[in-house]
Amino acid sequence: MQMKQYVETVSRGLTLRGFLELPENVEKPPLLIMFHGFTGSKSEKHFLLSRLSREVVRQGTATLRFDFGGTAESDGDFQDVTPLTEIEDGLNIVRFAKQLEAVDQERISLLGFSLGGFVAANVAGNIPLQLEKLILISPAVATHKKMERMYLETGSCGRGSLVLTKQFFEDGNAIDVMEVSRHFKGLVTIIQGTIDTAVPPETALRYQSNFSNAVLHYVEGAGHAYDTPEHFEELKSLVVTAVRKP
Repeated sequence: MQMKQYVETVSRGLTLRGFLELPENVEKPPLLIMFHGFTGSKSEKHFLLSRLSREVVRQGTATLRFDFGGTAESDGDFQDVTPLTEIEDGLNIVRFAKQLEAVDQERISLLGFSLGGFVAANVAGNIPLQLEKLILISPAVATHKKMERMYLETGSCGRGSLVLTKQFFEDGNAIDVMEVSRHFKGLVTIIQGTIDTAVPPETALRYQSNFSNAVLHYVEGAGHAYDTPEHFEELKSLVVTAVRKP
């Protein structure tokens, strides 16, 4: 039976809350850290990350999922969230993972969904020798241009009752994810839906060309959240294959 543990760590003075899931009868398994997307959580829409985690663990790899600061169960306010704060949280989550005695600390990989893909790529580029693999699902490049235009035109923007600040867009535009992430030389798997309206599918091509060892898989007819049973099953299969690659 898989074991699921509630875990906490501190980043930027905030308590981050998450789950560590360990496979049954596997001593010192490799670890996959999963980063959620914009306004998401460690579970994600339609429990996407929870369901992917369950299958990855069943196949013998541990997983670690946190809510970034200012989101879901972690401390902080959403209005203080920017791409830079999430990158800092991501780096601190990796540092936490490096202290986990239950996993193989030399075999840690990252998975990021949407803005979490942007975060994962930046984290991998900052500490390229500390990570084994990188899996990017519908990765964003920077801030959402439509939302940025709305902010510039109206002075306010967000999602539902969650409001963004000017700093969110300034930080996002200041980061050259391609320049940072190209330092990572490990195996990179990129997965992208062909009818994604949140992240243009051609963004995945930019990521692929940026890395020296990257493979790109398109999921035909899939939107941003892979929200049909068929699209999710294909996504799950691609993630498991990427995790198990030597």
